[in-house]
Amino acid sequence: MSNGNSELEQVKKARASLQKFRMKLLRPSVATLESGAADLAVAIEYLEPASRIKRSPVLAQSLRLEVAGLRRELEQVNALLEGAGNFYQGWARLLGLGSEDEAANYRANGQPVACISSASKNVVVHG
Repeated sequence: MSNGNSELEQVKKARASLQKFRMKLLRPSVATLESGAADLAVAIEYLEPASRIKRSPVLAQSLRLEVAGLRRELEQVNALLEGAGNFYQGWARLLGLGSEDEAANYRANGQPVACISSASKNVVVHG
């Protein structure tokens, strides 16, 4: 296998590693994020040896297409990570509100709660 084909294979392997992580992120969890770090490390490992060899036009085009696919995978992984981060940040914010904090209007199990404000004599009921 020539160096150019080897380089193409490396990019394909990096893309496959990102695809694996992206699939895991469809069901995000702490474990997914932790195992995803290994997938990203593998992808980086495959991409690090950037050789400066002359490429045939066909190989150069193949590399461009593969790198474009890699870029799309990375954009999707980034969007999924951002979405998971926003979800867990919102969830943590809801769980972090104490029972005396009336802003949430929900119990820890997700059930709505009647809210009585001590600042006024009005009763506010949600649900």
